[in-house]
Amino acid sequence: MGEILATVLCLILVLAVVGVSGFIVALKLGIIVQQAAKPTHLDTGNYTLEQGREVRPEEERRT
Repeated sequence: MGEILATVLCLILVLAVVGVSGFIVALKLGIIVQQAAKPTHLDTGNYTLEQGREVRPEEERRT
């Protein structure tokens, strides 16, 4: 009788751990999917060449 009770308690414990672990994994996946569904930042600024800086090779900047 005691052996059956211990086996049942172990099975309940294993099922509880698997259930909690599955819930945590599902929650994390839900958060990842939610963050991935957010729209990306779209820069709609209007830039001209006068706003930029001249790009020079590294050797010219050192001298």
